[in-house]
Amino acid sequence: MPAGTLAPGSDQATSPSTANPARILVIDDDPDMCEACQRILGRQGLIVELTTSGREGLAKVQSDGYDLVLVDVMMPDVNGIDLLEPIRAHDPEIVCVVITCCSTVDIAVRAIKQGAYDFITKPFTPDDLLLVVRQGLERRQLALEAARLHYIEAEAKHLAEEKSRLEAIDRARTECIRLITHELRAPIAAIQSYLNLILDGCVPPEKVVEVVAKAEARARQQLDLIADLLELSQVKEKPVCSTVPLCDVAEILREVVEELETQAAVKQLQVELSIADDVPPVRILADQLRSIWTNLIGNAIKYTPEGGRVDIVLRREDGWVRGEVRDTGIGIPADAQARLFTEFFRAKNAKAFCPQGTGLGLAIVRNIVEAAGGRITVESQVGQGTTFRVVLPTPADSEAPAADGETCDGAAAGPGLAEADAQIASSRLRGDRCCLL
Repeated sequence: MPAGTLAPGSDQATSPSTANPARILVIDDDPDMCEACQRILGRQGLIVELTTSGREGLAKVQSDGYDLVLVDVMMPDVNGIDLLEPIRAHDPEIVCVVITCCSTVDIAVRAIKQGAYDFITKPFTPDDLLLVVRQGLERRQLALEAARLHYIEAEAKHLAEEKSRLEAIDRARTECIRLITHELRAPIAAIQSYLNLILDGCVPPEKVVEVVAKAEARARQQLDLIADLLELSQVKEKPVCSTVPLCDVAEILREVVEELETQAAVKQLQVELSIADDVPPVRILADQLRSIWTNLIGNAIKYTPEGGRVDIVLRREDGWVRGEVRDTGIGIPADAQARLFTEFFRAKNAKAFCPQGTGLGLAIVRNIVEAAGGRITVESQVGQGTTFRVVLPTPADSEAPAADGETCDGAAAGPGLAEADAQIASSRLRGDRCCLL
């Protein structure tokens, strides 16, 4: 027999939710009726509490736990039917039985609408009371069991999803290790081959410098890969936003463009930089901001044929700092764009145009941008060029730039920082537009 039921001849009933006796609350302004219910139900081992006030009964339901409530309709302080909704709002599975002197269709409809399980009409016999209470406790038992099963199913689903997520992470980690091993081994194998050729005397003296230069180039590729791997691991450790000082986006962008000017000049590229005069600072580490611009502009220069064009635009719009890098380069195939920000991925036409590359730059950029609360998107057509757009959130108007003695990378600054800050602040008031040929 399920807990919470009253079997014929039994002397005790337990709560459907625990191993303790079921708890019943009787709310009736008639003390004699309350005591009669307590005697009848008490003989069955139920815990029965009484109150002659509707408001006091509601307070007891909200402060104590009950399995079933017997509530009278007509009471001096409140109508019992009006108590049903707040009682069930407190415990949706509590069973409410209405006690009424006259059972009418109107009362029955109102009671059911407010959440009553059943009603019993005065005067009633002990068997009538025991029957409705037994059925009510069985109803509560079924409801609680259904809720428990639903919780178990939801938990099982959650565990299955978590297991699937962890398995995906494990597969990604295994694939990452495989890719890293491959990428690290290839340059080392090439360097070893070059050195073995020299050691075995297979390289004429006049060719030794050329072979050593090739080995050095592969070693440089190895160092670039290691540097990118270290940077990727660092940007994945997202800093707490409040610990990151404000940084001047425009100033860093100017510096990066100046640093890459030589690479663009070698390929005779036209590089145009346009910075609006109202671009505010953003909350991001300076090194990470520099990495964003270096990767995006560096890629534009790398994958744009000689005589092409690269445009860089920085502006403030709709509460965001928006950066755009456009080029007239080789473009990215549509089927490669979905994987573009995946670690170690390079499109086939990119590998053919420029074999050197780690495939980590855009993954680094995406992680930095998203950690700063921004987003990055790409538009591209093969043979026509590519546009990368980065948006970063602007700080609240009440936020101030980094305090004196603190730089954008969090390091202590030496004397003269106040003057440097003043120059940076002044530069924000000017719109910069320059063309590098």
